[in-house]
Amino acid sequence: MNKKLTPGELVITISGVVLLIFSFFNWYGVSIGIGGTTLVSVGNNGWSAPSSFLSIIAILLGVAMAAFVIATKIGGVAVPEKVGNLGWGVVLLGAGGVAAVFLILKWIFNTDFTKFPLYISILAGIGLAVGGYLVANERGDLAAMKNKGGGAPPAA
Repeated sequence: MNKKLTPGELVITISGVVLLIFSFFNWYGVSIGIGGTTLVSVGNNGWSAPSSFLSIIAILLGVAMAAFVIATKIGGVAVPEKVGNLGWGVVLLGAGGVAAVFLILKWIFNTDFTKFPLYISILAGIGLAVGGYLVANERGDLAAMKNKGGGAPPAA
């Protein structure tokens, strides 16, 4: 078994771990202070409101994607080649796309008092989608989907 991660799998793993880590930092917050001394500071991380449903789903998708890559590639867990008619690359692409869209929607719906970790988390979500695309491309899942729609097979 080849335990070396492909570029797509590496992107998914790093993005999932980064998203999990930054989910505990404040994504939204405000501080009130006088003369450089903070009197009151309030913040919310990726697990709390506003729009916590969107971010929690995105974070869990990122963790699941990274865990899938680690379990199948490094842990040696055997999985079927396809899920129904879809290859795992397409499944990872879909999950990463949903995670990225959910994080972007969270930001669009709540742009007030955003903090830097939210933007890192959005980039990690986009990384999940890009990693899913790379895995789907590496495994040939995208080409297989194109061929099922008819047309000529890809040139060798």
